[in-house]
Amino acid sequence: MADTPATDRAEKRRRRQGAKALNPAAAPTPADAPEPAARRNGWPVPNPFSVLFFVFLVSYLVWKIKKEYAEDDIFRTTQSTSAEAAPSAAVTTPGAPILTDRIVAIGDLHGDYPNALSVFQMAGLADTDGNWVGNKSILVQTGDIVDRGPDTMKLYVFIRRLTKQAAEAGGRVVPLLGNHEVMNMMEDFRYVANEDVESFGGMPQRKEAWSKDGWLGRYLRTWDITAIVNGTVFLHGGLHPTWAAQGIDALNKAARTALTTRTPHELWGVKLFQGDGPLWYRGYANDDEKVVCDTLDTALGMVNATRMVIGHTPQLTGEILSRCNNKVHVVDVGISSVYGGNKAALEISGNRVVAIYPGKRVLITDEE
Repeated sequence: MADTPATDRAEKRRRRQGAKALNPAAAPTPADAPEPAARRNGWPVPNPFSVLFFVFLVSYLVWKIKKEYAEDDIFRTTQSTSAEAAPSAAVTTPGAPILTDRIVAIGDLHGDYPNALSVFQMAGLADTDGNWVGNKSILVQTGDIVDRGPDTMKLYVFIRRLTKQAAEAGGRVVPLLGNHEVMNMMEDFRYVANEDVESFGGMPQRKEAWSKDGWLGRYLRTWDITAIVNGTVFLHGGLHPTWAAQGIDALNKAARTALTTRTPHELWGVKLFQGDGPLWYRGYANDDEKVVCDTLDTALGMVNATRMVIGHTPQLTGEILSRCNNKVHVVDVGISSVYGGNKAALEISGNRVVAIYPGKRVLITDEE
């Protein structure tokens, strides 16, 4: 039978099939094999699961970048924060006191932004929107912004903003660490309010924020534990001669070194952060003046200061406590609603010391 086009094509198919049987790896010829499913019009067709993974990865990276930018927009970077904190370090140098006409000290805030703002307004430092109006005043906040109340994050943002605005106006904000700031760096969260945790997005996020590499932890680790401004030494608890003998600069350096190099667990063993240390000592607020005033004089002499201003020990009467012939003033009056929502600030202008309360100013001393 003569070959026809149909039989010729059939014969070619049989030959190809025989070749495939002998060599399974042989690819079909383009003439009669369909194009692979993975390619259409010369372009590869991606796996749908790969597409979903890629979309997820890009979305996550965008979210992460936005999150970090939002955090750094408040607290920028460790470097810029440290640079702005440098003037605060100068305040602590006894040999180069900072002279100003007006210093205002405000005590423990403990997570209560509305009451804190009210005190800052009362003292002429901030307006109703929380912006600096204190001109060339120096504000010293003696620590314990955190714990007990819900507004931790809001308060640190507030202090950070005032620090920047005060510097631009020729003033200064000197924020100091309290024992509760350090407790949080130790991951001692016993006094943290539930609303505080929620504001960070949960405890894991809060823990990360307070860490050495966290956006809040980096910022707070630039703060000092004590400062001298125009002859007055400020700190949270009280400066016992045991620690005053080391000097202001050495104490701040030791605190910063520990907080930036030790693990949270290791911080529990740092003596500087324990009972008679500058963040915890209550002797000047509680002990018999017949004994403790001599101790105070010794400590003041060691750091070349004329008076001491401290927080830490709440005065639930709402009044600033002055002791030892007005050489020590306790400014923790329980500003947070947890302690009664009392309002007070201490103003120092030269040797004139005034307590500021809602609607009145009370002269404490005006010695020449």
